[in-house]
Amino acid sequence: MVILPRISSSYIDKHKYFMLFETKLCDRLNFMSYIFVNPIKVIQVYDFKDVENAFIDIERYSKRFYLAGYFSYELGYYFEKGIFKDKITTKTPLIHLAVFDKRFYFNHKTKDTNMDEEKFFISRTQAEDFSIRNLKLNISPKEYRDKVSRIKEYISRGDTYQVNFTTKYNFDFSGSPLALYNRLALLQHVQYGAFCKFGNHHILSFSPELFFRREGLKIYSQPMKGTIARGRNPQEDTENIKKLKGSLKNRAENLMIVDLVRNDLGRISSIDSVKISEAFKVRKYETILQMTSQVNGRLKRGITYFEIFKNIFPGGSVTGAPKIRTMQIIRELEGVYPRGVYCGALGFISKGNKAVFNLPIRTLSILQGKGEMGVGSGIVYDSSPAEEFMECKLKARFLIESDNGFRLIETIGWNKGYLFLKEHLRRMEESAGYFGFSYNLWSVRRKLAEIERKLIRTRGYKIRLLLGKYGDLNAGYSPIRDVRGVKKVAISKYRINPDSIFLRHKTTNRSLYDREYSRYKALGYFDIIFLNNRQEASEGAISNIIIERRGRLYTPSFSSGLLPGIFRGDLLKKGIVKEKVIHFSDLLGADKVFLCNSIRGMVRVELKI
Repeated sequence: MVILPRISSSYIDKHKYFMLFETKLCDRLNFMSYIFVNPIKVIQVYDFKDVENAFIDIERYSKRFYLAGYFSYELGYYFEKGIFKDKITTKTPLIHLAVFDKRFYFNHKTKDTNMDEEKFFISRTQAEDFSIRNLKLNISPKEYRDKVSRIKEYISRGDTYQVNFTTKYNFDFSGSPLALYNRLALLQHVQYGAFCKFGNHHILSFSPELFFRREGLKIYSQPMKGTIARGRNPQEDTENIKKLKGSLKNRAENLMIVDLVRNDLGRISSIDSVKISEAFKVRKYETILQMTSQVNGRLKRGITYFEIFKNIFPGGSVTGAPKIRTMQIIRELEGVYPRGVYCGALGFISKGNKAVFNLPIRTLSILQGKGEMGVGSGIVYDSSPAEEFMECKLKARFLIESDNGFRLIETIGWNKGYLFLKEHLRRMEESAGYFGFSYNLWSVRRKLAEIERKLIRTRGYKIRLLLGKYGDLNAGYSPIRDVRGVKKVAISKYRINPDSIFLRHKTTNRSLYDREYSRYKALGYFDIIFLNNRQEASEGAISNIIIERRGRLYTPSFSSGLLPGIFRGDLLKKGIVKEKVIHFSDLLGADKVFLCNSIRGMVRVELKI
């Protein structure tokens, strides 16, 4: 996939309004990114009495111009003002759209663009940074449990079947919002990303969910409902996908929202035109797996944007069912925390009756040094408050567990030919598939062939391959030095989390390992051994562990948290070693201890405690 070059922050700073709508996960429908600047008019609405005239303007301008911006969740109360009669007051406009006479585009398939590269893009890395402080949820676990209990009371009385109850992360922010967007965009590749500047208000959206797409009379919606964590490797991903697809609870929730969306679209679509084209499809993102369905319709002729929003806004996946009664419950329980842009609609309208709006989940709002990000989940009668609370935290992982981007690594030995080449390339390919990296086997083999022509046949080498997210490949090589005798190793004072996915894959996201290895290498140690937080032996910084007891060889279990090394895998396959949980005491009581990798094989070591 071709990526959009990095936008210049100095260019953005010159404009009061700047809007980037960017796809970083291309598919059949999503392969274009757009930028809008220099509006000819701004439509901004805070009061219900101005909504109707705003939609008249929207309809009029959409015939000749482009409109881009957002509709806040609270606009939904206007469309049901017979029920929500009290005045709505929010710091965020109900509607905030800008009208543009030009749209800049970037085609990710062809690299075709009408953007002025000197104006829009940076030619070198700019020094930009940001700071997030005092990040916390606006609700305690006890408050959350109490409100989920209230929801269950409403469900038992028949008021609702499902309530999408949301909370917010609040934080203090300083620095560059664009730097934060660029950082998070490395970690969260979605079809409907956006960076929008409305004066001093910035919106950073990493939404995977399509609220609606309009193409003339065709209209599509892709409600998401059903979430599970990513596995730690491709095999666990496959198991989790099966688990999510087989979950009666998640399927029921998804179907409930699909029926709601079908009903909403049915009011503005031709008879019998509303169909489900995809059902229960599980989409893979960096931190989670999400169940998605697609509903298609054919609009009645003459339908206006006012009628579209009146009938389908807000999206069913962020309210619950039935929609109106559930919105009343949401308002009661979420109270003084208006959702604003979160759970509303963010996108653009184009000439020719075309529009794309995401449903802004995983969306940050930053205004005057204060930031917020909403998170939520669908509550049904058999929901577990603890599990739902954890799901809210899971959905925020991409913000609170930033890894600053990373690359995949393979370190391959060479001695008159590449050693274990097939196994190394398979491992890199599997990790690339897991993390969504572009991987081209032919390019990798060509790079290795280029290096091989430079090597001296009588020497041994280690070759280090680095693969970037978009398939960019770097490689280097260095001679292998002989290792003789028993080497000394130490035990790190730091304990690792055995469930971290980054222990299962060879990546550059290994700052603790690199720091500890460099420190102990300078003191004359061969490697540094890590234990996990259960006091089990895990691995060395550059090696796997093997112990000998009573003439038998054992290596730590995969469950203890480790990279499945190539040489270790070969020993297991041949039956030379067996897997088992090795406690710290087992390590100390071993007859012999070895470290191994595919570069040096097995090296006898002595623990220095």
